Amino acid sequence: MTKPVPLFSTLALVAVVGLAGCDDKNVPQTAARRFDGVKTDNAAAAYKTFCERGYPGGPGQGHKLPAMPERPLPAASPVPPAKPNAWRWINFWATWCTPCMDEIPLLGRWNESLAKDGVSIGLELWSVDDDQAALASWLKKPAPGRVRWLRTFEDLAAVLDGLGVARASALPVHVLVDPNGAVRCVRVGAVHDEDYGAIKAILVSG
Repeated sequence: MTKPVPLFSTLALVAVVGLAGCDDKNVPQTAARRFDGVKTDNAAAAYKTFCERGYPGGPGQGHKLPAMPERPLPAASPVPPAKPNAWRWINFWATWCTPCMDEIPLLGRWNESLAKDGVSIGLELWSVDDDQAALASWLKKPAPGRVRWLRTFEDLAAVLDGLGVARASALPVHVLVDPNGAVRCVRVGAVHDEDYGAIKAILVSG
């Protein structure tokens, strides 16, 4: 007759197995990365669901980027080296815009993720602040991209007109510009984790 296993021994065995399952060394290294499944055929849907204005097309097509008058920053800011044949991700933001401030760290993480996925972009953070002191204070911290300063807040209305969206659109505003200088997508409003797939589909589609 088989002897019953003591309850203490059974619980100990369960605990050991449970702890082994939490060990990172046991995680398969061949697991697919989160966004590896993004395909270029998702781009058409991404243009419709993510972009306020979408301008799909091949080389030589797209929407012209309007002029963006710039003024010198009130404090020094590192300028990342230019990336040849790269997309530009233009983000209009302000220090007084809570959604803008909340999403800037996310933009930095996406910038790194896209680079790892083989998609090169130049992230440009265009401030529309009127408060020079507030912007100078923010510039004391490292930024995930090149910081630029729109000449005046009123200039933003003209830029938005040129992008084909309402001049009263609330910040933040995102603009994806292809390596040929053509605007492909204008997004009005904040971005979120779940938007990465749509963004990558647009960038990969060219």
